[in-house]
Amino acid sequence: MRHATILVAILVFVPVASATAQEQPGVDAQNATEAGTSVIPFPFFFYTPETNLAFGATVKVYKTLPGTDRPSSLQPMFVYTVKNQIIASIASEAYLSRGNVRLLGSASFMRFPNTFWGVGNDASGAAEEDYTSSLFSIELDLQRRFSTDWFVGGSLLVAHRRLVETEPRGLLATAAVPGVDDGSMISLGISLTRDTRDHIIYPRRGGYYQARVARFDGMIGSDYDFTSYQLDTRQYLPVTSSHVLVLRGLLMATDGTVPFDRLPQLGGDILLRGYFAGRYRDQTLLAFQSEYRLPVWRRIGAVGFVGVGQVADRLSRFAVDRFKTSVGLGLRFLLSRDDQLNLRADFGFGGNSSGFYVGMGEVF
Repeated sequence: MRHATILVAILVFVPVASATAQEQPGVDAQNATEAGTSVIPFPFFFYTPETNLAFGATVKVYKTLPGTDRPSSLQPMFVYTVKNQIIASIASEAYLSRGNVRLLGSASFMRFPNTFWGVGNDASGAAEEDYTSSLFSIELDLQRRFSTDWFVGGSLLVAHRRLVETEPRGLLATAAVPGVDDGSMISLGISLTRDTRDHIIYPRRGGYYQARVARFDGMIGSDYDFTSYQLDTRQYLPVTSSHVLVLRGLLMATDGTVPFDRLPQLGGDILLRGYFAGRYRDQTLLAFQSEYRLPVWRRIGAVGFVGVGQVADRLSRFAVDRFKTSVGLGLRFLLSRDDQLNLRADFGFGGNSSGFYVGMGEVF
């Protein structure tokens, strides 16, 4: 039986912050910091049953553009395993036009094994089967501020997925679930966002609220026709000057013929840590998470977290007694004081499973 991803070790992390702005008469230190650039390289290695030994590296680059109050970022990442598996990606988030325009973009390629347990909130562990897929995707999201804290936006997703290997006579090999055929998924979407956070990387107060709809349609070249909906709410509550309580609620829904790997999914390092990513999936998802974040000593901090979630084939099937539960603890190491960027290491416990996760930045 395969469990959630276990990251064994980190080789080294070396925060490097370089201020590119030159102090000028009449320019205060805050403006000089805002004009600077932070570059944080992060090489690592890890081991999982799916990959054996894997090596990787990422670089997080932050820069606050002149005339804006929020840092833009760029992050390339590359992972290679002894099984000749590859993950390569680059993601960016840019604030332009004095912070009134927000542009998010990403491109990625991955050839990676995964595990499938079927569809539904009661998917049995006995139905576990392994598969390998390759996926190439490009995603763009352009948002425009129309009020102090409000943004309206449009998005484009272009992806192509191919199933490289499946288990003989399994659910995927016999097409017993939808969306197993190789093909392209292309969508156009719209979103409405309200963002009152006091800091993008490490918020201490305010909130983030977003409603999003995306349509995958053959008229724009998609091999699958379906619609996805998402409502994401996050609230950051200062308990003391340095302690923060964070609350998040997430509702996802789909209709149409949805590929099995595009169904809303519980698990992984973002949603219900402690469960394997995609352990439970279905047409709709409802989840609530909370974290308590506090400093411990110098650059070291800690978090405690708890989450509940469930999936169902329709909204009316959600029930109080069907929620899955996740709890856990984590440590934080402050990589950059200027940007408040943390290295995170979390250990989460789910139902009969657990997982250890390492990454940069907060989960939400």
